[in-house]
Amino acid sequence: LQFVPQSKLPLRLGLLIDTSGSIKERFTFEKHAAAKFVEKLLNGTSDLGFVGGFNSETLVTQDFSPETQKLADGIGALQNGGGTALFDAIAYACWKLSAYPEQQRVARVVVLLTDGEDNSSHRSLKQVIRQAEDSGVTIYVVSTKEGSGPKTDADRILDLLAERTGGESMFPGDMLELSKTLDRLHDLIRSRYLIAYKPAEFQADGKYRSITITAEKDGKRLQVHARKGYF
Repeated sequence: LQFVPQSKLPLRLGLLIDTSGSIKERFTFEKHAAAKFVEKLLNGTSDLGFVGGFNSETLVTQDFSPETQKLADGIGALQNGGGTALFDAIAYACWKLSAYPEQQRVARVVVLLTDGEDNSSHRSLKQVIRQAEDSGVTIYVVSTKEGSGPKTDADRILDLLAERTGGESMFPGDMLELSKTLDRLHDLIRSRYLIAYKPAEFQADGKYRSITITAEKDGKRLQVHARKGYF
């Protein structure tokens, strides 16, 4: 029914930044990189974004705004310290994005800067993935952990959050690579597509329907990042 570049759709961005004590030494640099990212990503007209920091709680320091300077100020206002309620923060962002009144199709995106450790959430990983799928939110993750070593359980959780919602997870490994990774993320978000179709034998019964999207070029199978299904 529809196939359009999402660069033509208004963007609704939820930027969530881990403010817990575990990232204290990198916090100032991360905030600066995130502010530059927001300034490049929003077009200043139809796009809107909000900024939230999370430790044991989620605090919105700048509500929905098209003004990148206000969003950058919101990032600058974040304070460091406390535990980490990662899943609760994602659930809140999904709710906030889906509750915003819209008159047209929009691209709902959560960008998450975190090391992936969760020690304070009331919600489970399964519940958060379901909420993201329900609200049509795509999650992009930029890990703030130092070093490249073998993947941890926290890394695998970040991978799963991104994969199930059609986003991507990135692991820069050090502060110098963080800015480059955010530049790449800007291009990824702006080069997505919206596909709308009418499913066969559709029944609005609340059941989960899985989706597989395949694409080929010159006889080779391409890697497609897309949500895995919907309720």
